[in-house]
Amino acid sequence: MKLKVILIIAAVYMALIGIGHLFAPVAMSAGVIPADASAGVVAFLRHYSALFIAVAVMNWMARNTEPSPARNAIVFANIIMFSLSAILDVAAVIGGAGLAGLVPASMNLVIAALFVWVVRASMPAKAN
Repeated sequence: MKLKVILIIAAVYMALIGIGHLFAPVAMSAGVIPADASAGVVAFLRHYSALFIAVAVMNWMARNTEPSPARNAIVFANIIMFSLSAILDVAAVIGGAGLAGLVPASMNLVIAALFVWVVRASMPAKAN
């Protein structure tokens, strides 16, 4: 799989998550936030949409870029973000947040693994 495809997948996924957090923040919390959450909590949850949408735009704009230190930074930032998100989702499930958290954990883990795979595939072979 090419980096371009992975960046597109990550961009679409993050855009969908961002739009979901913007318009249905309580539903996107997968049962962690009660349905009758205060307006303040709902407003706070909506702030995350900005981050998700910004990462989506960054990945979308990077999809056609040539190899560069800036593109490498974007790829490594995605690896860190998706890996840490998967870990935090699993920790939330273990902490009692509900099994629904395994869905985003799985998605985040798969996307992180795809980024790691493309980085490893693009590394030059070591000479013995």
